[in-house]
Amino acid sequence: MKGDQRAHPRLPLEVEVELRCPGVPAWILRTADLSHGGLLVNDAPEIPALGTPVRVQVVGTLGNDERPPVVTGRVVRHVTGGFAIAFDEN
Repeated sequence: MKGDQRAHPRLPLEVEVELRCPGVPAWILRTADLSHGGLLVNDAPEIPALGTPVRVQVVGTLGNDERPPVVTGRVVRHVTGGFAIAFDEN
């Protein structure tokens, strides 16, 4: 692969997210980076299979005690100790 061919620039950002995969309890994980198109998490207790659908929500509240939106996506890449998620385009 020549250079970084990602469609969206990545921002190194650690934030806690709640991640839900089908058939397993929710995990609270920390992101390693985030972009408009997805995110990378490290230190996952398990590594879901490629293609696994996920639901992701930032832990905490926004202004006016509003809950962050739930974003759907799929596991698209495995890295040592973690995995990348591509957000659905909806």
